Amino acid sequence: MNTLSKWGLGANLGFGLGLVLTLSASFTMAAAQELDSIAAIVNDDIVLQTDFNTRLGKIKQQFKNSNTKAPDIETLKSQVLDQLIIENLQLQLAAKKGVYIADPSLELAIESIAKNNQMSLDQLTQAITDSGETMIQFRDRIRQELTINEIQTSAVNRRIRISEHEVDRYLASNQGQQLADTEYDIGHILIGLSAQPDAKELTAAQQKLDAIAKAFDQGTEFASLAATYSNALNALKGGSLGWRKGSQLPKLFAEPIKTMSVGEVSIPIRNSSGFHLIKLINKRGVSVQTVAQTKVNHLLIMPNEIRSTSQAQKLINELHQRLVNGGDFYDLARTFSDDANSAPSGGDLGWLSTNQLPTVLQKATDELAIEELSSPIQSDKGWHLLQVTERRTQDIGQANLRFQAKRAIKESKFANELESWLREIRNQAYIEIR
Repeated sequence: MNTLSKWGLGANLGFGLGLVLTLSASFTMAAAQELDSIAAIVNDDIVLQTDFNTRLGKIKQQFKNSNTKAPDIETLKSQVLDQLIIENLQLQLAAKKGVYIADPSLELAIESIAKNNQMSLDQLTQAITDSGETMIQFRDRIRQELTINEIQTSAVNRRIRISEHEVDRYLASNQGQQLADTEYDIGHILIGLSAQPDAKELTAAQQKLDAIAKAFDQGTEFASLAATYSNALNALKGGSLGWRKGSQLPKLFAEPIKTMSVGEVSIPIRNSSGFHLIKLINKRGVSVQTVAQTKVNHLLIMPNEIRSTSQAQKLINELHQRLVNGGDFYDLARTFSDDANSAPSGGDLGWLSTNQLPTVLQKATDELAIEELSSPIQSDKGWHLLQVTERRTQDIGQANLRFQAKRAIKESKFANELESWLREIRNQAYIEIR
């Protein structure tokens, strides 16, 4: 078990059962260790016999603690050495690509480990010390395992391709249907009928339905109407059926509910029990996600080597005045804006959901009316001008559903691709077992 798994971080670390200590290519073997202390040479690096012995001892102890029969000793030694070699190769690749886990990311990981184990940081530190490991060693292990996780994710994700056809097939599968299964909060009123109602009974039922419709239009709560008129067993609960998945609803309700809006009451639905009215109180699920979006123009002036902070402020004020006097935002943004992403399109940031902008800019955007121009806004980047051009409410549920499906497909492919990648980097490496 690797350190992250042991402490509950849940990283995808492949072979990580603790990490080998490696030495750089500049290492002078004779100066530090005798030749027989080297377990394996891996490209320009080495695996030390002491690290091999330490890992082997830990794994033996894990088998003993779990009352699991270990492989024969030669098989176990071969597996342990292979793990150390694979880890060494991944760390070499990470070093070549400049992958480094900075202290803030490391601290977040350690905080997550403590939280997952329902410990404070002090309690985690004590637990690590009690296990015979120093906090410095623990931090090094976490940093190395995170590094391996980072290089694995980067390398393997590039190998995974997912077509839209695969997404369609996944959504049509049982797994996909479960992912897409919307939950509905439903209110229900039943106007009961006998098995063979006569004209008088049907007329009385219709009068009740008319009275319900009139009262609802006048603002009477659906729950009150259910308590007054419904013949269902849940009448005194305001007709509430609670949250139900679409797949759990009777077909009588499942079909109409799909096309109803939140707050809407259905037309009377008849079956052998009588007339049913259903109200869609709310709905939720992966495929249900409505967000407010804003279309924003943006112009940024940044201080630089030839423009001081005061000069940047002076320029943004000049541009603001030109826009107030009728200047064209598109032309000015293309000419002056330092926002490399939006300047070519005249400052157009496109449709943005809430909190996609930095806090200071989001606050200003929320307060702007359509076509209104902001005053100059200072941030740590420089000076900004914003203009809201449109607002809308967008249902991104289906887009989110397809995103979730792609993520599920990627996760299912990741393990196989990881194994293939690890075999490839091992086969391409120079490895000498001592």
